[in-house]
Amino acid sequence: MRCRIFAAIAAVFSVTVATVTLSGCGGVRGNTPDLAPHLIAQPDVAPVRPIDGKDGVMLSEYSGALTPAQFRDRVNELYAVVVFDGQRPIFADGDPVKPIYDAARAMLDRYILNAWHDGDDGAYQKVHAMHDWLVSQIGYDFELYDRFMSGDTDLADDAAFHIDGVFLNGRAVCDGLSRALNFLCAIEDIESVRVTGSFSSAPHAWNKVRLGDNWYNVDVTSDAAYYSVGDGGLKKQIAHGYFLVADDTIAEFENGHVFTEPVYAAAIDYDYYSAQILRIDGATYSAVVKSQAELNRLFEAVESDGAVGKIEVKLDFPNKTQVNTVDMYAAEIAAAYKKTGDSDFVFSVDKKPYFRYPNGVYVLLIYK
Repeated sequence: MRCRIFAAIAAVFSVTVATVTLSGCGGVRGNTPDLAPHLIAQPDVAPVRPIDGKDGVMLSEYSGALTPAQFRDRVNELYAVVVFDGQRPIFADGDPVKPIYDAARAMLDRYILNAWHDGDDGAYQKVHAMHDWLVSQIGYDFELYDRFMSGDTDLADDAAFHIDGVFLNGRAVCDGLSRALNFLCAIEDIESVRVTGSFSSAPHAWNKVRLGDNWYNVDVTSDAAYYSVGDGGLKKQIAHGYFLVADDTIAEFENGHVFTEPVYAAAIDYDYYSAQILRIDGATYSAVVKSQAELNRLFEAVESDGAVGKIEVKLDFPNKTQVNTVDMYAAEIAAAYKKTGDSDFVFSVDKKPYFRYPNGVYVLLIYK
């Protein structure tokens, strides 16, 4: 069996895809859900979005069928009204861009409780839900990448670079994903900006959001871990390694983010993992792992569980330094893989079945 990891890094007009081939073997286990977003919220009462209290503005007039260029201009107008002007869009009957706004609202109505409207924790819960939805539900447009690699550079007007790619097509690259997070944040009255620069030397776009008095980086694109196993097609595992992190963190991590220009300094990392719990084989474990014994127990628990096959953890062993510049935990992870006798993903020096993120965060692939 041949297994491959794809560490997908979306770019503004291109994408760099690094591939690592993995050897897989072992017994067949039950199908494991590749995506594990946090809770799906059920609105406590009829959904009310903060944008509903903003001044309304009528979108420009239009008549007849729109050309692709006219439709693109209208999408950009909708984006500008909501994100840049902070106003509530008003649509004429049959407006072709209204379904984009309706789809964004529908996502928020499903995932965002009215009770989360107030306080810093509410803003965190909103951004968490937006991040998890975008990472888990929106696919990276690898077809667009293939077109670029084939020499097609006339791509800037493709939907994947815009919010309609996200909310109408369910496919985008980093430009579309970063604009979509901005759009959702604007509807929910959360300060957010789109950031441009590079990642792994390729042009890239991501976001900064403000929670309380602090700004944080959020890179939705880089939190989607793509891999393939045998003939099973491309799979995706959600991660939070680039969720609410500091400027220095993403700049120092290997092949780091480079900002086109500084904007709203993000000085600290949000302590995401300390509140996360792993549920494996009827038991609960902290997502912050502080020793080899704890990591071994996690792998042993996964082996006895019939459903869990991938785990997302933050390794925080004593005296481990330079976790953002060197793979400090390769030996410890290799030892933990030996605790599973029939894992589908086998560790070797040049075939490491995991995704590594800043601050010692790993997504570990154990069973399919």
